[in-house]
Amino acid sequence: MTDISFWERPPETAIRGSYSGEYTITVLDPPLPGSTAELPPHDHARARAFAEAFPAVDAVLEELPPMPASEFLSAETLSDLDLITVGCWGKVTCISDPALTTYDAGHDPVAREVAALHERHPGALIVGSAQVDFGENHTQHAICLPDGRMFSASGFSCYEDSWHTDGDPHVLLNALGIDPADLDDADREDLGLEGKPHRTNWEMLGALALDHCGRKYPTGLEMSVFRVRHTEFYTAMMEEMSEW
Repeated sequence: MTDISFWERPPETAIRGSYSGEYTITVLDPPLPGSTAELPPHDHARARAFAEAFPAVDAVLEELPPMPASEFLSAETLSDLDLITVGCWGKVTCISDPALTTYDAGHDPVAREVAALHERHPGALIVGSAQVDFGENHTQHAICLPDGRMFSASGFSCYEDSWHTDGDPHVLLNALGIDPADLDDADREDLGLEGKPHRTNWEMLGALALDHCGRKYPTGLEMSVFRVRHTEFYTAMMEEMSEW
């Protein structure tokens, strides 16, 4: 442990595995479905407040220069895992935090934090997705409807029997008024709703929900970058996984 983090090893220690920014939760506030008009510029003050209140974050230590919303941070060292991004564009808020990739028996941070955000944003559509590759790709996905109903799936993409799911994606699409029949054949095949959980494209399912309800990312948007101290629990989980 240092004065600014809970890492047990030096923060510059190289990590194993592949982190490429694919650990995101998006909050789409009501009214839903919403307008597809272009989003307003990024709100830096609201982004900092959102980061400070995020359950995986113990403290915001530093605000770095903003970056384009179309780009991703990658991580090569433990200290890189303490970099998060937050974009606040009107009704759309998006946080990307490597802590969301952690997993263990009984610990699903994406579903956990999506549920926590529902308490703060009742009536919002909240979609989370995270994946990390340690030789085998592990993914987590969670969708919370405005009425509080949760749908989640997690597991190793290469193993059929490793998956845990909660909720029927057909029910989710029906609740949002999305008819899979309106998709073209290629998209329906890619979505894979009729297949087993490890063959379903859960990330595409979340994107369908967000886009249907008004998410639109024009070019030119930016987002805030923060160096944070994660909670002791999440730091320990990330450090353990980084050694695999």
